Amino acid sequence: MVCDRYNWDRERYAFHPVFDQAKSGMAKTDFSQLETGKYEMQADNKIFCLVQERMTEPASARRAKSHFSYIDIQSLLAGTENIGLARAHPDQQITEDFTGQRDVVFYQKILNESVITLMPGMFALFFPHDIHRPCCAPDEPALIRKAMINIHRDLFTT
Repeated sequence: MVCDRYNWDRERYAFHPVFDQAKSGMAKTDFSQLETGKYEMQADNKIFCLVQERMTEPASARRAKSHFSYIDIQSLLAGTENIGLARAHPDQQITEDFTGQRDVVFYQKILNESVITLMPGMFALFFPHDIHRPCCAPDEPALIRKAMINIHRDLFTT
């Protein structure tokens, strides 16, 4: 997991070129003009963006999840959001498995969970097996707007 403000120009060389492709696409996009929904960034669905608006909730009401095939870059556009996170551990129990349909599994609880706070201008990058609990309210529930870039791990084998 990586969490940062937009220092991409300074730090881009530490990452695989596919991340640069995705982040460059984000930098060229005026997300305030986009409706919520899914947008393909690469024709074969290997890179796509989800634009979402939703209310944050208490962490106890949010499910923790992880992915196995996609790397997830979550960029907060408006509002403030807490995200719980932890590394995968064999003792964590999967409660719902949608790997075949949507590349997501959900967990009952997270062992050794940490919390990060995202504000506009920040992003969090979650690798496969990084367990994360997004859309948690830091205080009272509030509306957030975010863009999530999903990158298929097959793009990193070349």
